[in-house]
Amino acid sequence: AATTASSISKLSYNAQAIFALCSWPFSLKLLWAPIVDSIYIKGFGRRKSWLVPVQLLASFIMIFGSNYVEDQLGLGNTVTSSNNVADFDVKGVTAFFFMLYFLMATQDIAVDGWALTMLSKKNRGRGPVCNSIGQNLGYFLAFVGFLALNDVGSSEKFWRPLLGVKSDPSKGIVSLGSFIKFMGCVMLGVTTFVAFFKKETNSHGYTDPAADDDDDAELDASQIGLVETYKRLWTVCKLPAVRGLFLVLLTYRFPTALSDKVKFLKAVEFGMSKQTTALLAPTVILPLGIAVPIIATKIWKNSPLKQFMTAYKVRVTLLPVLDVCMLLAVKAFNHQSNMKANLIFWTFVIASTAIYSIVDSMQFNAQMTFFAHRVDPAIGGSYMTLLNTAANLGGTWPTSVVMFLVGQLTVPPTCESTGVDSSAVVCTGGREAYFPLQFVFSILGCVWIYLMGNKAMKLSALPDDAWRTHISEEDLNEKDSEKGKVN
Repeated sequence: AATTASSISKLSYNAQAIFALCSWPFSLKLLWAPIVDSIYIKGFGRRKSWLVPVQLLASFIMIFGSNYVEDQLGLGNTVTSSNNVADFDVKGVTAFFFMLYFLMATQDIAVDGWALTMLSKKNRGRGPVCNSIGQNLGYFLAFVGFLALNDVGSSEKFWRPLLGVKSDPSKGIVSLGSFIKFMGCVMLGVTTFVAFFKKETNSHGYTDPAADDDDDAELDASQIGLVETYKRLWTVCKLPAVRGLFLVLLTYRFPTALSDKVKFLKAVEFGMSKQTTALLAPTVILPLGIAVPIIATKIWKNSPLKQFMTAYKVRVTLLPVLDVCMLLAVKAFNHQSNMKANLIFWTFVIASTAIYSIVDSMQFNAQMTFFAHRVDPAIGGSYMTLLNTAANLGGTWPTSVVMFLVGQLTVPPTCESTGVDSSAVVCTGGREAYFPLQFVFSILGCVWIYLMGNKAMKLSALPDDAWRTHISEEDLNEKDSEKGKVN
């Protein structure tokens, strides 16, 4: 038993490293985005041709695979629900969620493209706002909502009396499997409604730029062909300014990966309850995620990368200190009920969560603002997808690396039962990898600022022409040349 217990921590982080691979489709969706953009059934609709079958398939996977996921993760709604990490089919669960992520990444391409024709030109800037609000609400409902309904104590004290359900102290009101199945049914219903009742306007997906003098001529994959679309994207990738931006986007998240991906996992390991984690989302994360971009835009105005670097300096210096203090407070004071212990515990938990939410929102807002102001209007949609893909990839690859490092470098303590009471356990030895790794990663962040900070600010100072491909001008010159030859 002691041997099994000592292996759980290491196995769990190795499993996390493998499971992190399931989110890669969002980082690689540019590879098949031109296919989604150019191949469709005209009679059904350019975006619906992909949106409907992809969402139907995802809903069926959620409905019929829900029980498998619940069995593997051991997150039923009973008090005794558990699962041995050694028996966890991490490859199977990763494959399940990888498929869902792949389908949702494909759906994301179709939805982003549909927004361009669904919204008028003057309202297109509100598309990202709708996207942000939808993501925050979805995160709130799926994360906080599920944890609240799955928690036995919350279900017994609040939800069952509110809904008039019979008391049952042995389980929560919902399980992971039933929650996934319910959301699959919701997706099935919404997709069916869209398929039969929502019509696409301008389903051919192309608007003549000459029809509206205010519209920028934008690449349309269905008009120029699939091969030409990939050629033009490759032209963008060869721009020196874009390559410099790629270097920034692909590296800056590695020094912050522990705070991004491991901190709350470690807090739960040290005893933080899921009720506490759920409470932080609506009270700290959600309000700051809405307010910070608005305030930051007013402060830094037309200097998004200055805003980006200001937030990053806090992210690799002050935030790691607060994270370490938070984890030490969770480990020392989590189960104490006196006022001083609670004050220390909540001070560091809220401070760490709030600072993380602030700097993360500042950097994301600065990043998207910079993208919007630098993309070449000739290929705006595909250009934006390219930059977003690089940004997503920069946040994805460090996850597997840091999970692997934590799993390999952590040495769990040896735990043995003492005396007659088998519940009394004494643990000795072991090595916690998080704290020394956090120190190393903070040093790496400072090195990144020294090596890449000036490069980021130089990118901000480049003229608009440095980000342009001049594809439209070349096409226009070729057409004029052909007309001259004919005349």
